[in-house]
Amino acid sequence: MRKTAIATLTGSAALAATLLGTTSAAAVAAAPTCAHICVLGVRTATHDTYDRVVIDLGEGTVPGWTTSEQTTPLYWGEEGSQTQVPIQGDSYLKVTLMPAEAFDANYQSTYTSPRSQSFGYPSLKGQALVYSFEDSNTFGLALGPHTSYKVFKLTAPNRIVIDVNH
Repeated sequence: MRKTAIATLTGSAALAATLLGTTSAAAVAAAPTCAHICVLGVRTATHDTYDRVVIDLGEGTVPGWTTSEQTTPLYWGEEGSQTQVPIQGDSYLKVTLMPAEAFDANYQSTYTSPRSQSFGYPSLKGQALVYSFEDSNTFGLALGPHTSYKVFKLTAPNRIVIDVNH
């Protein structure tokens, strides 16, 4: 008789198992554990009237956020860094999530998306995780000529959504 280890799946892992039609431990990774909430990744898409950025989060209380706009390029890390982020736009939007972590309790990254990406969307030209330290994570968005946007949260599963209008 073959023995199979079965993990208890909760939250987004259980949702993934349901959508995939499997409960195999190999097919669904255990959800990471962070002090507040884990930042898991970023997805983007373009729609008829807006471009969308979705920041996927783990289990827990959805963090608050702040936004700031700038016309100067984005730089990695703290203010004053000399290394420019390789995404170009007419202007830039920074979205900072707090409290949220991109590393779990064992200091392993929970963030699975590329650190920066460029796009040819009408309004969104790129995105990057430009800063991550302790419970603060800042995403930088490179924008085209249209810069009106809205930021909101969704739950089940947890995520922050940024819609940039065309």
